[in-house]
Amino acid sequence: MEYWYLWLIFAALVIITAVVIVFAGKAVSARNGQTKEIMAQLDRLKALKDKYTDLTVEKVENADPEELLEGVCTVLQVKIDKSDDPDAEFAAFNEDQKTIYVLHCFISEYNSELSSFFSDYTSDFSGHLVVAAFLVPEYHPFISTEFGLYSDSDCGAPFDKELKDKTDAEFDKIYSKEKFLEAAKTFIKDNIDSF
Repeated sequence: MEYWYLWLIFAALVIITAVVIVFAGKAVSARNGQTKEIMAQLDRLKALKDKYTDLTVEKVENADPEELLEGVCTVLQVKIDKSDDPDAEFAAFNEDQKTIYVLHCFISEYNSELSSFFSDYTSDFSGHLVVAAFLVPEYHPFISTEFGLYSDSDCGAPFDKELKDKTDAEFDKIYSKEKFLEAAKTFIKDNIDSF
């Protein structure tokens, strides 16, 4: 037992190896779970794209408003993703497509602060939300005000934080995702040839 410390080191290495293997197994399991979730999401988006590539009035009328909006925007997103120049591809969309695409972005990202949308996007992009606001007329004054604040601040005008906070709070009180979704469904149906 002259080299007893070597046995102790060997035992410690075996324990460390076992711990590493257990943690690696857990990491692989978690990664496999994430991969399955991503694949399921991709399959769902592919199904939406396939379903809404060729729109008909009947398909629009029978669709759930949220699924319809997501499906139409998935078709548009595929065009953007395939393009070498996504900005140019978006610019090539007709006005109805731009309006619906931006509305979908807004609905997906709304977090109780209207202003966050305008601060996150350029006025060229977010300006289409002002057009979409006409779909739900009670939203238009708030969206126009916020757009004005952010597009004016781009031009060097002083930013009115108090007005922004007030507009955010008032809009959040009346905002209903369902109103925008129903309005989007009607808009898509009325302008079906644009999609």
